[in-house]
Amino acid sequence: MPRRFIVPLALLCLLASSSAKGDSPVDSASKLETIATEFGLADGPAWDGNSTLYFPDVKGEKLYRYIPAKKQLEVVLENAGRISATYYSHGKLFLSDNGNSLIARLDGQKKIALAGHDVDAKPPIRPNDLVVDGQGGIYYTLTGQRQVVYITPAGKQVVAVEGIESPNGLILSPDEQTLYVSAYAPKQIWAYDVAAGGTTANGRLFAEMDAGPDKGADGMAIDRAGNVYCAGPAHVWVWSPDGKLLDKIETPTRPINCTFGDADMRSLYITGFGGLYRQRMNVAGRAPQPSSDPADR
Repeated sequence: MPRRFIVPLALLCLLASSSAKGDSPVDSASKLETIATEFGLADGPAWDGNSTLYFPDVKGEKLYRYIPAKKQLEVVLENAGRISATYYSHGKLFLSDNGNSLIARLDGQKKIALAGHDVDAKPPIRPNDLVVDGQGGIYYTLTGQRQVVYITPAGKQVVAVEGIESPNGLILSPDEQTLYVSAYAPKQIWAYDVAAGGTTANGRLFAEMDAGPDKGADGMAIDRAGNVYCAGPAHVWVWSPDGKLLDKIETPTRPINCTFGDADMRSLYITGFGGLYRQRMNVAGRAPQPSSDPADR
């Protein structure tokens, strides 16, 4: 008769944890670096594909840039209003201008409106986060309206996702066939197949954070392997493309958003309450979509 071995539950949990850590894209030899802590609420960051990280301070109503090679932090735009997110693509810096109910792009010191809503609407219609696709179309979340809206390259607005609870962060898969959206209050990540004209189909639950009392599935990022990152109440959570939890990155203050940057695209920049942080990774993020217009180069 073959001998049977009983593996204790605690050992099984340890083995599962070790396996997840072994698959983690986080460079465990590198500690989380604190770059600066002088912000009221640092939010959605964007890397320009060259040398500069952009990010807004929502409470301070300023737009910053950080140049890692020079360790230089400076204000790009004073009195910027409540910009809640940035995204660099096609040679342009796109802005989610939450306070003015606009999606805009930065042109020097000016915000150029691309699409928006009535700033006096009741209840307010305020864009939260945004992501730009390879065609130049823009997805953005309307948290209060439970929607994700798509702005076509021609400027037409269509509803891409309807009825998702408190949509917040969002990101596209590397092949742009899947749109991931975080639901802030229930701490869930939803995945949608991208369809024609920026619409979506086949919405399904991709991942969930723990069932603790704190809300907060927030801003998102993705790497070249398709691993999905989302800021939570105390960590940035990392899942594989099939929804397996790979790791959690703890930050000194509550994380709000994240993006990849640096010359090798292997630094995860994390923004949060009061702080800007950087974690080196073993996997590179996606480089920004290059400009298709020679005037932007």
